[in-house]
Amino acid sequence: MIWTIVAIVLIGILTGLFFRNLLHSWILSIKLKKIPSWISPNSLLNIVSVLLAILSVAFTIDVSLIESINTHFTNNGQMYLIIFLITLVITFYNMNIKADKIQYLEKQLDSETKKLWENYAELNEFYRQKSLFNAMEIFINSTPTVVSIQRYKYRILKNHKFLKIIINGDHTTVREGDDLNLVSQAYFEFNLEEINAIISAYLKATVSFKTYNEKDDDIEELEDIYLKLLKELDNLPIEKINNSYTYKFELVKLLHPLLEKSMNVNFDIELSQEKIQKLNGRKSGIDIAMFLLKDYMSIKSSLDLFNYKGTSDSKKARMYSNLQLTNNLGENFVYVIAHQTDDNWTQDKVIQKIEEDTKKFLEIIDAEVHFIS
Repeated sequence: MIWTIVAIVLIGILTGLFFRNLLHSWILSIKLKKIPSWISPNSLLNIVSVLLAILSVAFTIDVSLIESINTHFTNNGQMYLIIFLITLVITFYNMNIKADKIQYLEKQLDSETKKLWENYAELNEFYRQKSLFNAMEIFINSTPTVVSIQRYKYRILKNHKFLKIIINGDHTTVREGDDLNLVSQAYFEFNLEEINAIISAYLKATVSFKTYNEKDDDIEELEDIYLKLLKELDNLPIEKINNSYTYKFELVKLLHPLLEKSMNVNFDIELSQEKIQKLNGRKSGIDIAMFLLKDYMSIKSSLDLFNYKGTSDSKKARMYSNLQLTNNLGENFVYVIAHQTDDNWTQDKVIQKIEEDTKKFLEIIDAEVHFIS
């Protein structure tokens, strides 16, 4: 009899503690939205195993306990069934809350991980850019003939009428003690019909690039476009010159060396010096835009150079070279390098030195940030 009492007391204590802890955890889970770690299939299985072990021991010690328990459950079965069902509902409810919490934390972890990678990418890009700018400064300080390096971001847009080139100053490194004219932002609009006509004419004039037979070249259309633009500018009163005519003049200057080379003859642009001077220099950054335009039209030499066009005596011997690069993120950049040449140098020496400095800088860019040219 005494063992029956002991077993019932033990079962009662364990059952009471179980339901007390379960109810307490359930209330906390609602108030604090926290799920107890022990509410899981494994923990519940462990509790049941402990209860079954206690019953097994009790049954072994007192066989009559089985009959007593059977009689008790027969008389009170409905009550225990209700308690069991309530316990089962509460348990599964808490387990569902825990599963939802885990799912929420997993999503939050994915979001935090994504933000972490985004921040890492931004930080990595920052240090890459810092490394590049440091390399630019070192390059300028170690190269006597390089005065400055300007970097521009650019876009080329077009609609049914115009081809627009947009450049934005991105970074400038200049040698200490030297002055520099900067272009922070500039827009250039070229007549798309004229651009397409030049592209078509240029292809006809350079068929020999593919056939290796100069007799296949037809420069007639190229010459017609040149003469048409030149006539329009020649008839233009100086006081009516605006940016649109500046762009036309740049196309004339673009076609001029192409015709000289195709015709194997040197000739001047037949416009008054006053008009040429007025057309030149109206639009800051036009040389950069023309460099990009030639690339768009697939009319580009291996090294693009232009002279300083201002009136400053300290800049008269300056030459500028351009480098167009696209990084692995798809961003378009153009680098403008200012070279300080010498009046005593021959033209061949000037070109040779600029080519050497430009090639050296290109190698530095490739080593520092792995650009794709």
